[in-house]
Amino acid sequence: MLGNGVWRAGSPKIKKSVNFICLCVFVFYVHLPPSSKLLTPEMNLLVFNPEHDYALADNQPQFVALRSAAQFAYDCAPFMRYLAEDETVVLDAYHPFGKEFQKNFAPLENADRITKVTPWGWDAAAAYQLRRIGVPDTLLPTDAQLAKLRELAHRRTTIAAMNYLRDNYPHPEKLPEPPEYLTELQEVEDFVLRKKDVIFKSPYSGNGRGHLYAHGECSPTLLRQCGGVLKRQGGILAEKQYTVVQNFAMEFECRKGEGIFRGYSLFKTEHDGYGGNLLMPDSAILLALSHYVDTEELAAVKSLVSDFLQKEIAPHYDGDAGVDMFFYQEDGAYMVHPFVEVNLRKTMGLAAHDIYARYCHPESRGMFRIVRGSAETHHGNDGMHDSVETRHGNDGMHDSVETRHGTSLQSGMQLRDGLWWSGTMALNPITESTQYAVVVELND
Repeated sequence: MLGNGVWRAGSPKIKKSVNFICLCVFVFYVHLPPSSKLLTPEMNLLVFNPEHDYALADNQPQFVALRSAAQFAYDCAPFMRYLAEDETVVLDAYHPFGKEFQKNFAPLENADRITKVTPWGWDAAAAYQLRRIGVPDTLLPTDAQLAKLRELAHRRTTIAAMNYLRDNYPHPEKLPEPPEYLTELQEVEDFVLRKKDVIFKSPYSGNGRGHLYAHGECSPTLLRQCGGVLKRQGGILAEKQYTVVQNFAMEFECRKGEGIFRGYSLFKTEHDGYGGNLLMPDSAILLALSHYVDTEELAAVKSLVSDFLQKEIAPHYDGDAGVDMFFYQEDGAYMVHPFVEVNLRKTMGLAAHDIYARYCHPESRGMFRIVRGSAETHHGNDGMHDSVETRHGNDGMHDSVETRHGTSLQSGMQLRDGLWWSGTMALNPITESTQYAVVVELND
């Protein structure tokens, strides 16, 4: 059941500042009669902090999110209500701020009744901000736990994972070589001379960003950029660049020491950014993936990735884990890259998977995407955006919605058997100032 009420966390003053930690907080709890709702002893705090990857890289409690990231979080946080359990009511505790960004949330009322906190992703900034608004330390990760999580989220984990897969895969010769972790600029030059077409990745970077490319030689610009990464983060990952023909992911959950498979994610990219997820059942996604490699190979990858998560990550982390993968073409054959990176947080791919499974008719097909308003935006994976320069003032989302879709994003869905069948619908409210929307598009 989706609630329309508002649970307020005080009345903070709006400050003319972009110094904003974009935590979008919802409270949801077991549905009770109206007279007893405020007396419920249990609350689960659901936190939408999509700037998590950048906060993880910054690793400072008082991390300041980009204004565009704060706007994205503010606009799209309400879609999280669709991920709440059926027996809960979701109440919006986020304070509108128009074009200005408040620095902090006011203290939570009844914070002692919160029994669980579920963020998009854990980082030092999220823990700091939640502590400031009254969430007890007993519900927050310790500094040691945050440090361990950050260690596991480092892209070096990809090297360990690929070594594990190559040691245990039935046909290791079919798998790509693990990335190399470089710490000196001379190593960067040497790697390009050896591998020619190369991609460099920052150890911590958000949403498809932080990638640099070389083709046979290191330009002064590339060396300067790589040197900056080495200085800021201590190293850089280097790997051969592949001809990618299809991106996908396997979504897992780490829980009680196990790596549990949740489903598949088939997504599109646009200019190295998130282009949306295909909405279809896992069986249909698996059929599409089997056009590239046998299902037996995919089953082996799924089993080994689950084993790796269980051995190396699940003992230290409870939560969602999305493993990005892709198919590439080499010597006329399709090959699978089984572990491009792991995201130790919720992903848009998992959100799309769960929303489809819960609300969409199993025979429906469509797209789950992030739509932006009248803006110049450089966007990365999972819908995060680096910058927004609004062209049309307060018109925001409305101009681009009519132009791009020819229909209102609030027109709703046609139903079949009580489930979404056909139509276009935004999962967050659309107003004149809305710049971002999470949209479901289904075709009949």
